[in-house]
Amino acid sequence: MRIFLVVLGVLISAGALLVWLYLNALAAGWNTSNAKPSINWLNKEALLWFWLPFALGLAVAFFGWKRQ
Repeated sequence: MRIFLVVLGVLISAGALLVWLYLNALAAGWNTSNAKPSINWLNKEALLWFWLPFALGLAVAFFGWKRQ
């Protein structure tokens, strides 16, 4: 169970990162200006789509790591 929780937490965190990068790539594709696209890591959408799932995944992994 310990290994399962660690792997599950890492997968949740990695999935959150991939989803956030994918959403930013989609947004950059819709950007028609010549401005260089950048990823904004500190806004409400980033909190909802990246930081909360990432923190949840790390918490699950940490709980699995500390489990006896």
